[in-house]
Amino acid sequence: MRIWFNRGFSLAPIAKAMKTADSMLEVLVSTGEGRPVYAGPDETFVEPDLEPDAYVQWVREQIVARRVDIFIPTRLREHFYGADLPCLVHFASSKDAFSIIEDKHAFAHATRHLECHLPTFHADSADELERNLEVFEAGYPGLLPCVKPRKGVNGHGFWKLTDHSPAAHLLHPEFRNMRKDVFIQTLRMQEDCEPIAPLVIMGYLPGPEVSFDVLAHAGRILKYVARTKFDRHQLIQSEHPLETYAETLVRQFGLHGVVNLQFRKASDESWKILEINARPAGGSVYAEEFGSSLLADWGGILSGRLRPSDIKNEPIDLEISKTTVHSIVEKEPVS
Repeated sequence: MRIWFNRGFSLAPIAKAMKTADSMLEVLVSTGEGRPVYAGPDETFVEPDLEPDAYVQWVREQIVARRVDIFIPTRLREHFYGADLPCLVHFASSKDAFSIIEDKHAFAHATRHLECHLPTFHADSADELERNLEVFEAGYPGLLPCVKPRKGVNGHGFWKLTDHSPAAHLLHPEFRNMRKDVFIQTLRMQEDCEPIAPLVIMGYLPGPEVSFDVLAHAGRILKYVARTKFDRHQLIQSEHPLETYAETLVRQFGLHGVVNLQFRKASDESWKILEINARPAGGSVYAEEFGSSLLADWGGILSGRLRPSDIKNEPIDLEISKTTVHSIVEKEPVS
């Protein structure tokens, strides 16, 4: 059985975890030109930089040439729904659900009925941002607003909007604070050159953050590991009070395979759903080192070695320090 992940996050240790449990499983990983290559997969090869249509055709050719049985797209995923590929293609959700998950405003709207809903406003221009900031502050007084791209990952473009020093973002960029009028004026200057990327406005969540690594099957959780992140350590648990929220979200979006749900605590101590990543998170390998078998079991289901009914949830409740986390990553760095 040959599985191929195209370019994504932390695929080398994920491939290793899947292969460790099943010596008959071969895992291929493709990466961008000039990126480092790490041990773990059976083969790592370089992808060309192509437009989406040409890229899909290149993927089709690689599937045939490399005798791939299952293709798991993690890059340009939206272009593979409906593509006629000569192997099984594994998706974490339907195309409609994926389009909602990838759009922060659409996701907030779709989860507005849940207790863990995070109120979110959109802004497609500097003027709209200014108007909706006023609406936000009137509706949620005392709550610090923040902005981020409507579509994006890894916190790119995230800023907390304050009334502090106009030079705060220059003097202390690591705090990600910018005065509201400075941010809005900067957007207006950008609009003189080209349209801005759509933004969302939401309340800043001070944390901590809980990252749910979930193995799901057709909208049902088979097992999960919750990682609560603090400054210097993480708690790793196979049972967590937010489990009910996670079950509801997995069911609502029909999630399938290994995915990641991000919750974060608000200033009023309530928990909010921040986002769903329809792919395995890089940190999903941490619990594997302590017997979770989340990734190993996923590989078993993909290969047919395991059925969903075979999956057992091993109890885990431990604390790991940043030093421990770093040593795990150093054993098998991200790709």
